[in-house]
Amino acid sequence: MDDNNEYVDIYSHSSMDSKSGKDAASRVKTFGRDDEDSKTAEQIKNNFSEIKAARNNNLTENDSVKLNIPVGGLSDFNDRKSASAAAEKKKREQKKKRGTVAKFIVIGCIMLLFCGGVAAAAFLTNGFGLITKEPEQSQEPEPQISAQEKVVEQSTQVSEESKEEEINFKTDAKFTRKFDLLSSSVKKALDNEIQSHHVALYDVTSDQIIYEKDANTKCYPASTTKLMTAVVSSKYLKKNDVITVGNEISMIGYDSSIAGLEVGMQLTYEMILDALMLPSGNDAAYTLAVATAKAYKQDDSLENEECIKIFAELMNKAAKEMGCKGTHFTAPDGFHDDDHYVTAEDMVRIAAYAVKTPIVANSCKKYEATWEVTVPDDNTAGNNEDDENSGSDSSSSGKHTREITWYNSNQLLEKDGGQYSKFATGLKTGFTDEAWTCLVSSAEMSNHTMIAVVMKSPSNYQKYHESNLLFTVGFNLFDLKYKHNDEWVN
Repeated sequence: MDDNNEYVDIYSHSSMDSKSGKDAASRVKTFGRDDEDSKTAEQIKNNFSEIKAARNNNLTENDSVKLNIPVGGLSDFNDRKSASAAAEKKKREQKKKRGTVAKFIVIGCIMLLFCGGVAAAAFLTNGFGLITKEPEQSQEPEPQISAQEKVVEQSTQVSEESKEEEINFKTDAKFTRKFDLLSSSVKKALDNEIQSHHVALYDVTSDQIIYEKDANTKCYPASTTKLMTAVVSSKYLKKNDVITVGNEISMIGYDSSIAGLEVGMQLTYEMILDALMLPSGNDAAYTLAVATAKAYKQDDSLENEECIKIFAELMNKAAKEMGCKGTHFTAPDGFHDDDHYVTAEDMVRIAAYAVKTPIVANSCKKYEATWEVTVPDDNTAGNNEDDENSGSDSSSSGKHTREITWYNSNQLLEKDGGQYSKFATGLKTGFTDEAWTCLVSSAEMSNHTMIAVVMKSPSNYQKYHESNLLFTVGFNLFDLKYKHNDEWVN
């Protein structure tokens, strides 16, 4: 075979001169396996010995020496060695792969166990954030709370929540001036007829100020102030809240208009609102101001003077939010104070808010209101016959009821009066020496509402006459015939 011949030729050249047969035989022996190839190795050794002897007998380089090496002996030896080494290598690679796979499996299992343990611990500890950790319980026993104390505590919590509620007096009305709606002749006639100093006519439905006369000049509101008192108190007091009249009624000014309230008298908010708006009671104004301030601050221990100060602040805050720019209040009744003033246009804004506050608007439109109020026995002249005839309920509690009737000072609502109009719906009169006589009124026809403001008028007749005249002109713009008892206007 060619492979054997090439092997023999390599070792038959002169380059092998320095090699001894013994060394060659040793190299061959190390390639093979001692047991199976011992004969082959021995033959190779003998052949190398013959080669050496031939060289000693002066054989030339080209002389050939025939070697008796078994055919395929060395080749088979090398093949077996290579196959064995390949098998060993394959075994090692497979073992390494198995070891690598096993290592990854073990690491994966460890990681899964670790992650699972962490997740379980997190869930048991806090439920992934869904379970709120309970605060540590104090070792001290909890104090016993009576049912009455619990009711008070709950009431306080509700009061604190209501105190935090945002109360505002903002409105969407724009109060756009539209003086061009009136013809020049009508406007001139109004200018000539109107003698009051500060006047404004506002169409609530179309949100337009139709007519003005010096409406942005400071003037004194007198009792028309009570429109703002009613609006502010309605935000903090409810219709059936029972209010006890206190000694705040002694704060009213000399010669004030009153509703006849007495200390210890108990009335609902609706009743006191009627006492404020119909007979224009300054006593009712101070009672509402004190009750409102205490409700706002959630503090029944406040002194009267502090309550009036707080209420005035609420009034001024409300005016600012309504858009009033020339107004400042110091008291709930409008008794004269140089620092207590408005403008006719600002009164339009306040009145517009009032007509959209149901409990206030309802009170303003009443001409007469009769109520049974609760009064303490020591405020009467004993158990007289009038109490028995009126059906009063005397009892050991020291209180009884008394019937009381109030009439509205607004002559637009008085059916038998010369200024009455069935379309009039309020609102409030006023008078002081400094303010002269004033009227803020409203009227409604075919779901169309208008407000007339007449401030610093020279007479009672003039303020009603001018109000009816303004309503006549205003409603006529919408083809509505305003009817009233003012014969001169008709």
